[in-house]
Amino acid sequence: MPSSQRLTTLEETLDSLYETLGEAQKRLAFANDVFEKNSIKQRIRKEVLPEIREREADYWKLLTQESNSWAIDDDDASNAIIEVIQTVESIEQNNTNQCSDQVIQLLTDIQSKLNESGKSSSAKLKAAIPLLPPFVSYEMELETQGLLQQLFPTFSRLLRKVKKK
Repeated sequence: MPSSQRLTTLEETLDSLYETLGEAQKRLAFANDVFEKNSIKQRIRKEVLPEIREREADYWKLLTQESNSWAIDDDDASNAIIEVIQTVESIEQNNTNQCSDQVIQLLTDIQSKLNESGKSSSAKLKAAIPLLPPFVSYEMELETQGLLQQLFPTFSRLLRKVKKK
């Protein structure tokens, strides 16, 4: 299967898994019984999140491999950079107590790549993409939903625009 088709398939799978996670979280919010709540939490932790993390790892690995060959419009790249920086800053502000020194360093590295002067927005974005996949393992350890899930729509939109060219 060509890598662009594989990325599309992974996007569709992740969309479905994120929807499943959202529905499970809704059920959890409305559950009255402590045993029902516990059961839902366990299913999320043991079934849904591991599947999401596995697919995210595949998606980001393939995205990293493919991104250097993309012709990304600088305006689209600038918009993506703004979204990435906002998400990174939000995670830094909200999760500093949970994040290890390695995660903080990765967030700093991403921001540095995106703030480099003298490079086009497209080049900055392509330089930062390879720094994203390590978050899959960190988010699994912390059992959080963070950077990758928040950035998925950004890169999904960007990928669709690149494919149209």
